[in-house]
Amino acid sequence: MPTFATRCGGVLALWCLCAGLTAARAESVTLERDSVLRSEPRTEAATVANLPNGSTGEALARQGAWVQIRSGNTTGWLYSFNVRFGAVAGSGDGVGSVLGRVFGPRQRVSVTSTIGIRGLDEEDLKQARFDDGQVRQLDSFAASRDQAQSHAGAAGLDAARVDYFGESSGNRP
Repeated sequence: MPTFATRCGGVLALWCLCAGLTAARAESVTLERDSVLRSEPRTEAATVANLPNGSTGEALARQGAWVQIRSGNTTGWLYSFNVRFGAVAGSGDGVGSVLGRVFGPRQRVSVTSTIGIRGLDEEDLKQARFDDGQVRQLDSFAASRDQAQSHAGAAGLDAARVDYFGESSGNRP
């Protein structure tokens, strides 16, 4: 018959295993700026919620530059560069799992962040497809030379000639 200590050790080991599996499923995140949480990973998707800077949650999935998070009872998508992964707000440590925060060393992490999409990976390229509607939408943004000159003139802008590097106006044909 197992002793009380053996049973407690088994329960503790089971608890640690469950905590580790939970931590592996969802990574903690903290919002770096006020963010719009969307229903789908695209800018035209419906707004689910507006989350303030410093809100915390769990990252559930990633798709390109988007990350799906759960914050409280709300779940949605936002840009991945709006969040800091693996840290609790104000803690300054970069350890993301429950066990890591309990047993891991305290450390300061210096992270340089940039605004923009962090790049495409192989999976993104495999899922890429031509979208004629997007190309037409892009074409609709084009302005004619006359429209551009009219708009610039209305804003008080004048044309200016800019020489290429190393050229002066005397070297031009």
